[in-house]
Amino acid sequence: MKVQINDIRKKCEKILTKNGVTLKNAKIIIDDYIEGELLGKTSHGLLALFDDVYKIKEMVKNTDDTKIKIEKDHFTTALINGHRQAGQLVAQIARKLTIKKAKKYGIGIVGTYNAKSILRPGSQAEYISKENLIGLVFHNGGGPLVAPYGGIDPVISTDPIGYAIPTTKLPIVSDMAISEYAWGKVRVSKKLGRKLPKNAFLNKKGETTENPDDVFSALPFGGYKGYALGIMSEIFSGSLVGNGVGFNKVDDNKKNHKKTRGATYIAIDPSKFVDINKFKKENTQLVKELKSSRKRKGIKEILVPGESAYKNKEKCLKRGWFDVHKKTIDNLNELLSTL
Repeated sequence: MKVQINDIRKKCEKILTKNGVTLKNAKIIIDDYIEGELLGKTSHGLLALFDDVYKIKEMVKNTDDTKIKIEKDHFTTALINGHRQAGQLVAQIARKLTIKKAKKYGIGIVGTYNAKSILRPGSQAEYISKENLIGLVFHNGGGPLVAPYGGIDPVISTDPIGYAIPTTKLPIVSDMAISEYAWGKVRVSKKLGRKLPKNAFLNKKGETTENPDDVFSALPFGGYKGYALGIMSEIFSGSLVGNGVGFNKVDDNKKNHKKTRGATYIAIDPSKFVDINKFKKENTQLVKELKSSRKRKGIKEILVPGESAYKNKEKCLKRGWFDVHKKTIDNLNELLSTL
């Protein structure tokens, strides 16, 4: 269903502000969900927003940025307690602090814990890269969701990793869960009545399943290599920042055992190593070499990380609209009718 970008943004902001969220914070939060749609990452777009918006009281109490506290602050590092506030608000504070430290010392590392989801660490890393810095973000995916390589039971989470590297043009941006597919795939499939991709999820018997209602755990991507990377991300976004790992993550709500999220934001200043313009030009040249290399049979174009998402965003902004599933629009209109 085609929707005008500015129209749906205003409607979403209205839902939040009419329920007590400040306009400034509503814009920060909504922009993140709209960005998911623009980039073509719909599982981390408006559909994900409605999982939160339907719990209006919980949403409102999680949008007070004055509760977010910097607990530790050293030269190149800091630790932030999100106090269960919206991940977008926690991320904005963490990013700014990370960038500030990197510009002063050459590197900045800021950990956050006890916060809500930030959706896409790649987008957070991209903000950092706009300051001529390399951005690297590890984010905890919540409770145990991913089975170890060769196992059945979920132990670590999907723990997405994002990085962004400046070029003379658009940055190289990667955003990826350490599972074959992000858990949002299960959520989307359930709501829209779709099958899951093959060989990506397991049921309780350890058999692969395409039924979202039967999913017990997700498989790590790339076999043992993705599993190894997942352990690292679990630690960087968990035990390193005080948010716990495995079955020992910090509870958001002890009644339903939902978990808060931890994250680590890293910014590196390339100019402390090499001339920044030379660095960006060489990265641009690398992109050209990758894209101009020989293609395998059936491949129309070689893409670099983030390119497909940028193309989708450019197309949407140019025409002023994007496609959203009718169920999502129905949910939004239902909420608006109660205001």
